[in-house]
Amino acid sequence: MFRVYVEYAELVTPLRGDNGVSDWRLHEENEKLFDRLTEKASTGGSPQVPSPFSKGTANTQPQDPGRNDRRSMDVPLQLAMDKTDGAGALVKAGSDKVKTTPAGEYLTAALNDFDPDQYDSIAAISDGANKLLMLVLAAVIKAGASREHEILAEIRDAVFAFIRKMEPKRVMDTMLVSRVRILYIRSLLARSPELQSIKVSPVECFLEKPNSGRSRSSSRSNSPGRSPVRYVDEQIQGFKVNIKPEKKSKLSSVVSRIRGFDQDTLRQQQVTGGKLREIQEEAKSFAVGNKALAALFVHTPAGELQRQIRSWLAENFEFLSVTGDEASGGTTGQLELLSTAIMDGWMAGLGAALPPNTDALGQLLAEYAKRVFTSQLQHLKDIAGTLATEEADDASQVAKLRSALESVDHKRRKILQQMRNDAALLTLENGSSPIQNPSTAAEDARLASLISLDGILKQVKDITRQSSVSSMGRSKKKAMLASLDELGERMPSLLDIDHPCAQRQIANARRLVESVREEDDPAPEIHHAQRPSAELGSGTDTDVAQWNVLQFNTGSTTPFIIKCGANSNSELVIKADAKVQEPKGGEIVRVVPRPSVLENMSLDEMKQIFSELPEALSLLALARTADGTRARYSRLYRTLAMKVPSLRDLVGELEKGGVLKDVKS
Repeated sequence: MFRVYVEYAELVTPLRGDNGVSDWRLHEENEKLFDRLTEKASTGGSPQVPSPFSKGTANTQPQDPGRNDRRSMDVPLQLAMDKTDGAGALVKAGSDKVKTTPAGEYLTAALNDFDPDQYDSIAAISDGANKLLMLVLAAVIKAGASREHEILAEIRDAVFAFIRKMEPKRVMDTMLVSRVRILYIRSLLARSPELQSIKVSPVECFLEKPNSGRSRSSSRSNSPGRSPVRYVDEQIQGFKVNIKPEKKSKLSSVVSRIRGFDQDTLRQQQVTGGKLREIQEEAKSFAVGNKALAALFVHTPAGELQRQIRSWLAENFEFLSVTGDEASGGTTGQLELLSTAIMDGWMAGLGAALPPNTDALGQLLAEYAKRVFTSQLQHLKDIAGTLATEEADDASQVAKLRSALESVDHKRRKILQQMRNDAALLTLENGSSPIQNPSTAAEDARLASLISLDGILKQVKDITRQSSVSSMGRSKKKAMLASLDELGERMPSLLDIDHPCAQRQIANARRLVESVREEDDPAPEIHHAQRPSAELGSGTDTDVAQWNVLQFNTGSTTPFIIKCGANSNSELVIKADAKVQEPKGGEIVRVVPRPSVLENMSLDEMKQIFSELPEALSLLALARTADGTRARYSRLYRTLAMKVPSLRDLVGELEKGGVLKDVKS
């Protein structure tokens, strides 16, 4: 594996330049290298960080200050954005799990396991850290535009933690740090419409002639796409480009011509060597912590930015020019050398941290992430606010409105969870304000009201269904009207906006029940069998999708099991042996009556109801008195219903309405 790292370091360093051949070769060689890298990683067991630097054998390479190696930061970005969910730029779509790849798993392990203490010198630590950053760039190039976002998301936490861990040691090539940061910011930009409208100050605001204030105005500042709106409100301090024409005496000019030097060669000599290094260092110092300049970099393609710098230099330093030989591809022009030095210096400075704060690009990434989170939360708040003011006329509209609000609330919770997961990224810098989470109290209250209303309407629907007969017993009719009265008493659990719907549905059901012809009750021995199926538990709808199992032990019998579930009418259904002791008589399935049915019943009447249910219920619920039985049965009903996820809302509604008696919290 050490050979692969060295191959990559040797590959990247010499490939500088402005022509397309170098870019093409870099991309081609990176693909070959990463193929070898991932192949070795996948066949070598769990990925480990290589430790190729034995004691005293650090291998560092000097950097060319005039290099032009910005090409890798212009890797094409995935511009496709999910139009169906405008508020999901930072929230993972579908599954919460990030897609993994062999290369991503290898890099994640390598970044997390990198231990500076394994190396014996700063140079060795620097070499190892920089090669990991170069491998990150290689992985993105290898992934291509279609999968770039996936690989960046997969290694994201490991990359940020690695950079943060290594910042205090000051061993990373800050230009590599800048490239990695820019990849992440541009990926975020491509997927976040709220960031794409940001306008940055033109490059002219960041460049300044010495002792002359601002540069001359440029026509580019008024060109399409250049808005006067700046990324920051404060006045931007320009970078002073200290280049002056070299004054030659007549004698020196004559001597130069005798020696064969023409004026163009002399002009080029004045911006080479030490002067370029000086300008690059000054540009680096200017860029450190400069978030406005960082915004200019991420919103402007590197090639376009360097062309703008060259144009500014040509307009403001007329003694700099590109000769005919240079323009035709001869020697590198002095404008190119100067613009390259400025670009390299700015890139290096933007990736340099100022502990305890991170680098300017890292601060910009955190700020942009906060903007996206804030925008998404506000967007969901607006949607929920609109939904919360919608009135519902019937059960279907209530269900749709409830579902929509629950969906928005689910997305909001996912965003809040991701904000908590991104605590390291969103660490406050320079006392910046935290993310504002807009209050959703009104929307939450409406959702709770709709949940309660939905439960009421389901019970009204059940009563309406049972009332679709030509006649019914007097006791059954009385019980159904009492149930409607009970539903009316639950109105305080609803918001005012939901009262009309509930009142209208209850009134319609009451008129329907009252219109049914009344008959004398049957003989007492079958009295309870004629009660509403939803209440007495004699319903025939015992089709349950999933059973939940509870085991009980009274101490006086062997432990027994009760299976519970819910039918399509949101009724509690149980399955248990007919008898607790042998012979048990096989399992029977019954709809369990609600606790309100036992109201005003004598103990004997309760025993009659329990005789139609599995014996386990009477063992658990029957007490010596009627009041004691009602209290014990309420607790048992709550225990069984809470085991069924779809009935938990019903339990809450019954508790609010006072139906569940003696329920201990």
